Amino acid sequence: MWKALLQPKSQRTFKILFNLILWGLWIGLPLLSPVHQSHSNEHPHPHQNPEFTEHIWVEICTVVPLFYTITLVLIPIVFRQGGVISYIVSVILLVISFWFIQYFVMAYVLPFDDSALEWPTIKGFFPLIMITGIASTYGLLLEFITIEARNEESKNEQMKSELSFLRSQISPHFIFNVLNSIVYLIRTKADKQAEDVTIRLSNLMRYMLYDSDQSMIPLNKELEYLKNYIDLQKMRFDDDVKIEFEVKGKVNNCIIEPMLLIPFVENAFKHGVGFVINPVIKISFGIEDGILEFKVENKKGDHDPRVKDESSGIGLKNVRRRLELLYKGRHVLVIEDVEKDFKVGLRMKLHKF
Repeated sequence: MWKALLQPKSQRTFKILFNLILWGLWIGLPLLSPVHQSHSNEHPHPHQNPEFTEHIWVEICTVVPLFYTITLVLIPIVFRQGGVISYIVSVILLVISFWFIQYFVMAYVLPFDDSALEWPTIKGFFPLIMITGIASTYGLLLEFITIEARNEESKNEQMKSELSFLRSQISPHFIFNVLNSIVYLIRTKADKQAEDVTIRLSNLMRYMLYDSDQSMIPLNKELEYLKNYIDLQKMRFDDDVKIEFEVKGKVNNCIIEPMLLIPFVENAFKHGVGFVINPVIKISFGIEDGILEFKVENKKGDHDPRVKDESSGIGLKNVRRRLELLYKGRHVLVIEDVEKDFKVGLRMKLHKF
């Protein structure tokens, strides 16, 4: 409910409904009153209920202007620039001014009785106090909603900028790794395999250039991207590295932030191959009822290159931050870095389309 009010369309609807209900009740309720006063002078605006006509004109001349002066002038200008004290002083002066305006209207503009009205009474003060309270509450609520909407917009823009920066860090890092793999394959494998690798690389590049700019993509595209990357690594390492890739469940109507899973896989190949005896990389991808279970595991060698590589861990740091920004409260990330193994477990609730 509160989030909906931050949207411009919802704010407009709220303002229209509030004003219609307020003035409908404020001006219309006297129609239901069984008590009507009689006036000795003929009413200048004939109506079956002269008191109601008098009521409308008094409200139009005093209460309505007071309400919109507070909501459209005092709160947006005086309260925003001068603070609470300036606003309170301005409201008091304004109410007193409209109190005298009310007396003038009833004494000289709409004289319904033979006897002249006395000096402004406390009785006429209460409607002005009541509408001032309503106007202040309504105006301050709108001011708070406006501030929250601006903060939300600023936060969203900041998040988009940060996500764009994080993606820009991941993409070149990944491209360099893939290109190194391609160079190795072209030098050592047959032409047919080199052709297959080039096709898969073009699919990867297409994904990175066109799909990664979107905020969300179908889960099956992210999965296909992972498969192409893993197949490329299988071709590169052949039987030198044991690679296990398991997929469970159906990726039907789920969406995910692009290139969110690849840093875990890339990290496993980067650190689980070079200095490792009998390297094994295990990757598990499972989806059920919109819940993604993603696991990556690799063996570590005696000389862990993470210590020497200044760019090491960029992918993992970025993906941690992206998860915090996009899936806060919707994911659990567990990273185990033990003596001989490095394990990543990610459980997250995906959005659906």
